[in-house]
Amino acid sequence: MGIVLNLARRHMRSFQKKLIALPFALMACVPLGGGITWSQAQKPVFQVEVDLQSVDVQVKDAHGNDVMGLTAKDFTVLENGKPQKIAFFDAGIGPVSLAVLVDSSTSMITHGRLGSAQAIAAQFIHTAHRGDEIFAMDFTDQMGPFQRITQEQLLGPSGPDLALAASGGAALYDAIATALCHLRASKNLRQSVVVITDGDDQHSRITLDQLIGLVHSSRAQVFMIGLQSRPNFNFQGRSEPKITLITGHEIDNPVVVFDRLMKESGAESFIPNSQRGLDEALTAVSNMLQSEYTLAYYPQKTSKKFRRIEVKVDRRGAHAMARHYVEANQVDNQLVRFDESTCIVAPKFHPYPFESKLTEGSTGTVYRDDFSDRRGGWPNHQDSHYILGGYELSNYKVQAKSDGQLAASGFPVESPAHTTTFLENIIAAYGPWWSDFRASVATDAVLETVSRKTSTEFLQKNRPAAGLVFRMNLNGCYALLMSRVIDRKKLSVELVRRDFEGDSYKETEIVPWTEVAPNPSAPTTELSVEVVGDRISMFVDSQEVTTARDDAFSQGLVGFIISGPGRATFRDLVVEQR
Repeated sequence: MGIVLNLARRHMRSFQKKLIALPFALMACVPLGGGITWSQAQKPVFQVEVDLQSVDVQVKDAHGNDVMGLTAKDFTVLENGKPQKIAFFDAGIGPVSLAVLVDSSTSMITHGRLGSAQAIAAQFIHTAHRGDEIFAMDFTDQMGPFQRITQEQLLGPSGPDLALAASGGAALYDAIATALCHLRASKNLRQSVVVITDGDDQHSRITLDQLIGLVHSSRAQVFMIGLQSRPNFNFQGRSEPKITLITGHEIDNPVVVFDRLMKESGAESFIPNSQRGLDEALTAVSNMLQSEYTLAYYPQKTSKKFRRIEVKVDRRGAHAMARHYVEANQVDNQLVRFDESTCIVAPKFHPYPFESKLTEGSTGTVYRDDFSDRRGGWPNHQDSHYILGGYELSNYKVQAKSDGQLAASGFPVESPAHTTTFLENIIAAYGPWWSDFRASVATDAVLETVSRKTSTEFLQKNRPAAGLVFRMNLNGCYALLMSRVIDRKKLSVELVRRDFEGDSYKETEIVPWTEVAPNPSAPTTELSVEVVGDRISMFVDSQEVTTARDDAFSQGLVGFIISGPGRATFRDLVVEQR
């Protein structure tokens, strides 16, 4: 078929083109005025226990060919080293319940729109056996309807597609969890999930480890088909478990995600590079489902967290491939909780950190953060972190050769004992997803007008600045920048638009640097923007500076930025829906 199995181990390094400039999806955006509602958090939740433990097994000969015609007597199943009595055996001809999930977020654009999950699931209908169940679900940061697909449905009008979420990001882990929840109620012992995605999860309420625990407690195999996302963003050569986005937030490396899900569920992964390759990968999954064996047994009670499973086959030159672990004591663990009617991960038990800071105001949702809670969800590391009663961006790094000094300003003294490096930009963005809003924050920036070397490909600005970023999304952001040097006697503001272009950006000046009168007695400066449609109004200490119009970006996150050497603190962020 022209494809190679187990590509996750051997070729996943080629699957590295990820979205560096996508903070927004990580922030688990909640669409305002629609999508997830707070009333959903109050719906009942449920959990299901599975008594019969099934194991799907592929048997290969020395040349990698499928070994067919085996019976239950040819297999030995060991749990924690002890042989188990096989209570159920299937040689690839029994019915299967299969769920097809398609990532429909806007990061999946390399090869154009793939088509709905229903259209892709239809390919499995043509090879389905009597009793097979085929389901389909599109997902972004929201879950589309989980639909059963039948021949009769294919002959009628197309089913509803999930409208693309405004965030453009995906809740991959939540989507797989939702499918596993639905499959627990399916009638077939054999279960599989096929996921078509770029592996870039920035929205999920649950973690990868929680999803792996759910996979351990399920019967389903999880087949991952990875398609590259935007080609102008590149994670090539990145093998670390976490990858830091431009906002300072971290996501799981898609390489790690694919590899873990493949191994832990006893399935396979594919990385096609064309529509034809995608079709071949789907065909390969169908062929594997028809050629693998399913064994099942009733497990004994154990005090161990995991049951180690080993499958042996009594056939010369053949070897068996299956999952190695399943969850042992599900009731004692923190299970993933679902909404009873939808199988969506329950917000009540898996809240986003910012949700506790949301209230309803006179014009809509209000988000307030005084940064007193370090678990509030904002990045927290060397250059963007919580401080006492505030949040700080610090744009310098010192490599000391010996004990050195700091100037009165708090910046390192340049000497042979120190090497100082300034990054071009540091951005932190978090919270809900906004369209029309007013945002304000108190800031105190200590900026240096010194030359520096940049360690990135980003464009250099003529002067250091700090301020607000807003409507930050897949394509770029706006920034209200403030420049106030150490003597604090001069204050200027500027409004710019930044269009992301790979690892760089193109900056467009919307409002040029405009000098304003600072309040000499105030310890901080209040920066505010009000955005309605294409109208952007700028405020300093509640006084309007000017209004401009730009319609490049209509939605996105709110956050902070510092450009050039310096340090900026932010306190009392308030964002109000308009």
